Amino acid sequence: MTKSIRSGVVSALGLVLFYFIVMGISSKSWSATISQFQDLWYWLILLSAGFGIQVGLFVYLKDCIKKPRLMQNSKMITATSTGTSGLAMVACCAHHLSEVLPFIGLSAASVFLTRYQIPLIILGIVSNMFGIIYMIRIIRKVKNSNAT
Repeated sequence: MTKSIRSGVVSALGLVLFYFIVMGISSKSWSATISQFQDLWYWLILLSAGFGIQVGLFVYLKDCIKKPRLMQNSKMITATSTGTSGLAMVACCAHHLSEVLPFIGLSAASVFLTRYQIPLIILGIVSNMFGIIYMIRIIRKVKNSNAT
């Protein structure tokens, strides 16, 4: 397995693991964690897969790129997508965090994350799609410039 594929698979699994850890801790119930995963599995798998693909493409691009300027934009896109994907995963758990967040002054954040759970996940998926498209364009540009 190539480094880029391995990185993508590990990243996708890491995001799912992140969901299970945050949800498990916040709900204090593995059955609730698994139940919610079963309810949202298609969204969470799409989000994780898109994130993994984007990370794999980023690692591939990093290995074959010769122009550091192009790499800077790719890092920014990947970092933005990482944040969006992480936030989307946390949105799944927000209704369990609503018991704790008011104590630390974040009750509005809890309400927001709970109310917009699915739209935030969709935003994460769309963000991943844009990141993937961007990475593919940069890879094509790099391959074309290396071929000439």
